[in-house]
Amino acid sequence: MGKYTKRSPKFFENIREVDGIKERRCSNCQEWFPETTEYFYMINKKKPEKGFQAECKKCAVKRTMKYQKVNIEKTKIYRSKYNKSKKGKIRKIRCEKIRGENGKNLEWQRNNKDKMLEYRTKRQHKKHNINKIEWNNCKEYFNNSCAYCDLHHKEHLVKRNGKIINMDLHKEHVDHEGKNDLSNCVPSCQSCNSKKRKLSIEEWYNDENENYTQERYDRIQKWLQEDYKQYIVIDKKEKVYNK
Repeated sequence: MGKYTKRSPKFFENIREVDGIKERRCSNCQEWFPETTEYFYMINKKKPEKGFQAECKKCAVKRTMKYQKVNIEKTKIYRSKYNKSKKGKIRKIRCEKIRGENGKNLEWQRNNKDKMLEYRTKRQHKKHNINKIEWNNCKEYFNNSCAYCDLHHKEHLVKRNGKIINMDLHKEHVDHEGKNDLSNCVPSCQSCNSKKRKLSIEEWYNDENENYTQERYDRIQKWLQEDYKQYIVIDKKEKVYNK
């Protein structure tokens, strides 16, 4: 409630009730808006009893943008720290999920075909140095199912050219910039493979993920850290799988 937390006469001048709807006047633009989260930010979300901020959302955003333009370096440092924090990582995952559900990702891809072409070209050079035997061993280790959501490969159905087909699981790079061998590969369904994108396993596969279980997480870590060594084929004359 700004500096008028003690409810001085000035406080009541900025609050009114119209047709049973409580309204608040923005301390900046002086416009009246319903006192709801649609028009005002709360002082503290965890303590709603503290009420709303004095200025409306539009004015708050304008003030923040103005500050960021003047304090570019401070803003960069703050964003970098926030993006690395647990809260920032969770927000990033949530935003990507929302963009995927409302079609924003698809719209961006259609409007940025040159960037998508560059991305696909880079992906073509990311080859899996894994032969057929190693790949089958990897799938069998995870019970021929997605390492993240446990979807069995026989139930891995996708739509291609208007037809529903049973497609093999993807060879998922757990570390996007990591190696291309068994030490950085787990089987993944198309859904999990698409949602994870460039995120690290810690950023994406945690208790915020609807498919997360501690048991599957531990199994993935056990495979990546030690068990994969048991399934490496020394003689790699078998066909190498590229993606």
